[in-house]
Amino acid sequence: MKIISLNKILILAIIIAVIIISILYSKILLPFFIGAFIAYLLNPLVVYAENKKINRNLASLVALVLFLGFILLFSLSVLPIIIQQTLEFLDRFPNLVKRVEDYMLKISKLLNNNILEFDNINILKDFHDSLAIILKKIVNKLLFSSIAIMNLFSLIIITPIVTWYFLKDWNKIIFFIKNNIPVKYQSNIENNFNEVDVILSSFIRGQFLVSIILAIFYFIAFYLVGLDHAIFLAMFSGIFSLIPYFGIIISFLLSSYIAVLQFTDLFFIVWIILIFLISFLLEGYFLSPKIIGEKLGLHPLAILYSIFIFGSVLGFVGVFFAIPFASIIFLYYKKILFSINNIKNDTKSI
Repeated sequence: MKIISLNKILILAIIIAVIIISILYSKILLPFFIGAFIAYLLNPLVVYAENKKINRNLASLVALVLFLGFILLFSLSVLPIIIQQTLEFLDRFPNLVKRVEDYMLKISKLLNNNILEFDNINILKDFHDSLAIILKKIVNKLLFSSIAIMNLFSLIIITPIVTWYFLKDWNKIIFFIKNNIPVKYQSNIENNFNEVDVILSSFIRGQFLVSIILAIFYFIAFYLVGLDHAIFLAMFSGIFSLIPYFGIIISFLLSSYIAVLQFTDLFFIVWIILIFLISFLLEGYFLSPKIIGEKLGLHPLAILYSIFIFGSVLGFVGVFFAIPFASIIFLYYKKILFSINNIKNDTKSI
């Protein structure tokens, strides 16, 4: 009995130690986190291949090569265009702001007041100029600094290797973890893990697919209306669609801002409103219900609350993964509530 208790304490201590080390050395262990995440995404594809009597090692290799091939193709074809359009956008910032000045002067004359006089406009101009310079410096440093290149190089080399081992030994890793859990708790913990897996897989795989579809839609729509930086805006809007409610608002404001500055005609805002209205309806009434489900059963207020809470604790990661985190907490809340009700019913029956 003492040996079993000692083993439990030892296992718990090891788990806590691994979590603490992972948090403390998260930057160094980034390839392992990314590798595990990619392996988790690709595992269903490998399982499907296994069911077709294909060797897991071969299936893992093929899945990884296809994934890396897609990333390489994207990096060589689309990424340079996105970077170029981003830098061009930052270069044009001062000239674009000049148009804002003209608009503000026209509005000021129409209103027949001096609320928007030159001093106020100059403050806005200085702010935008400074913002453009800062953003451009940040982008250049991220792209061209030697440290960033070294980190990126190590990430590119190590991550595929880690992913390969995670992917080919996924079942062995799960078996090892399960085998080191006391038999008494194995069934319960396995059920819990399966339920969490359903939540994570339905959101992560589903939401990324939704984001890709929306990015393609945005690109086609922006290209058809002749909006500059169509690829940059489409990618931005697709990525930010991962953030419920706030993502579409931020994307709409940025796209509207660029449309007004480019076309010097407020009528084009109608096109932007129409594009984002269609995307909102497309995601809310077709893509998300079909691919993800009804936001994993969460009320809109719960979603907003979780975005603020997890965003403040985990930053951008918390914002992007607020829904699955909140869904997992809600799942265990229901389980605890169910257990409490069962205990009460058992007590009454006694």
